Amino acid sequence: MIIIALLITIVLMGQALRQKFVQISILIATVIVVYFGSSVIQTAQRYERNNQVVTPATRYINMGLNPNTSGQIDGNDAWLYEQPGRTPKEKNRLYLSSIKRRLLNYSVGSLSEHFLKKASYMYGTGLTIQDFFYWYAGNKNNLEESILDRFGVTLVNGFQFFYILLSVMTFVFLWRHLKNKRSIPPVVLFSVLGVLGVCAFQVGLWEVRDRYSLLAVPFTVFIFSYALAELDIVGWISRFGSVLKQDVIRYFIISTGLLVFGYLSNYSLTTQLVEKNNVSIHQPYVAYAGQSDVKIKAHDKLKITFAVETTGNAGIFYNSAYSISSDSKSQQVKKYLPLQISLMNTTLHKSIEVDSNGNTKANTMQKGKYVLTLTNPTNQAIYTQGIIDIGKADFSFNSLYRSISGHPELMPVMTVARSSQNTLVSKKQYNAIFTLLFVILCIITYMFRKKDKILPLNKSKV
Repeated sequence: MIIIALLITIVLMGQALRQKFVQISILIATVIVVYFGSSVIQTAQRYERNNQVVTPATRYINMGLNPNTSGQIDGNDAWLYEQPGRTPKEKNRLYLSSIKRRLLNYSVGSLSEHFLKKASYMYGTGLTIQDFFYWYAGNKNNLEESILDRFGVTLVNGFQFFYILLSVMTFVFLWRHLKNKRSIPPVVLFSVLGVLGVCAFQVGLWEVRDRYSLLAVPFTVFIFSYALAELDIVGWISRFGSVLKQDVIRYFIISTGLLVFGYLSNYSLTTQLVEKNNVSIHQPYVAYAGQSDVKIKAHDKLKITFAVETTGNAGIFYNSAYSISSDSKSQQVKKYLPLQISLMNTTLHKSIEVDSNGNTKANTMQKGKYVLTLTNPTNQAIYTQGIIDIGKADFSFNSLYRSISGHPELMPVMTVARSSQNTLVSKKQYNAIFTLLFVILCIITYMFRKKDKILPLNKSKV
């Protein structure tokens, strides 16, 4: 979409035809170099194409049309037709059928409402939290709680004011140009087309995540810088201040009252407890790391060795396994079967109880070395999502890399974490948010009261 925006900008720019031809040629050459360069990098990093895990683009279009969500990724929806044995063409055909069914169930009004929900989900907040709350700092064996997990609520609310201001100023700048039919600088035109292209693609076609909005942020900030340079911000404040000067104290009291109301009405966020997990070991993005359905032969065992560096943990080991058969119409039929899971703390020579869902009880996993054994108790091969096949990829940054005895190409899907009860936001953070807002209010009030000294109306003095 951004390349298309750049092409349109080049075509619309008031330049000689020869200059446009040179610029477009450079752009095409760059795209070709990047395309073939990425293939070279993939080869150097030992990436291999596996048709079992190749997924069609229609998979993401189908998720974006899910009427039960705001178009974001959904676990069941995401893996709807990703069973082993299906070719990319078969998957594409199934997703296309699902897309057609979903579109037929929408009216024009309901589809427009769904697109609005997608836009709100993606651009509603100025800080992405969907995925980044689970970023962790620390070494690979002892991960700490992420900064966003601890301060996310504060950051979102503290930054939202500036995010709204940036968006409004950008809109006003563009509206004035369109209304007065003034020419837009080429770099601004490119930025506008880039933002519109990204938004149209994500909202109108693809599935959405709030982090996808980061693609538009550099363009929006660039347009905002032009808005600051062109709009007479000082004059605006001076003229607005002339109106408010006599009643500025009254507006200060009203605004303070609204702040107090907001403070009291949301204070329960500092007292209501929510469950938080401080992760010690985690295998993230399992679905993107390789083949997510690994075959285990009848009565076969897989032994996984790993170490836990902290105490008071609980373990989550994925126990989803199934066998595959076919009916008379050659359609795949899954029969879900449990794996046998045993867990041993070899440091303490102690067996840890694991329930049928693959979970241990809280605080049962102490510091030490462990052996996790997965056994197929049936007389037939089964597939499990608790193991991924990474092929020859280098996952040495992960403590679970080559942890399965005799199978260096496999990695377990598991989480070991300390669970705790805590508030969504601490009282210190909550008080800091409203203190910051009150300080900003006081500064604005002072500026309006002293505007003739701080912001003189005579622009030649500024």
